[in-house]
Amino acid sequence: MNIFKASSLRTWALVALVIGLIWSCDQKDDPNPAQNAVEGKWKLETISGGFSGRGYTANWNILEIKADLTYRRMKNDSLRYQGTYVLQQKDGKTYINFKASATPSNDAFENQDKEALFEKEKFILRDPCCDLFQYDFSKAVN
Repeated sequence: MNIFKASSLRTWALVALVIGLIWSCDQKDDPNPAQNAVEGKWKLETISGGFSGRGYTANWNILEIKADLTYRRMKNDSLRYQGTYVLQQKDGKTYINFKASATPSNDAFENQDKEALFEKEKFILRDPCCDLFQYDFSKAVN
């Protein structure tokens, strides 16, 4: 009878271990790692691409991306454009789509989904097609 109790105890311990492992595998520390990477203030360093390859001169220099899925483009501390954004995963890549609100912009920034790349303290937005633009940012000091 003591053998039965020991065997039963080992079985329950094994079941508890398996359930614990399954539960811990289902838990995610960061449900959307791209969301955390993109949030913050970003200083526009360069715009390249376009037909000439030289980009264009922007009338803004700071991109602020917030956790509440809103963004602001500013010239120093002056608001130029604002709106909402959506992050999506497609084919193993992260894309971001900006939608301007009340004040639509006339530049190419909100035209289409942009591939979002992160390299340490750098953030790159790249239009996914030919002869379009790439925006290079560095982390802005708050």
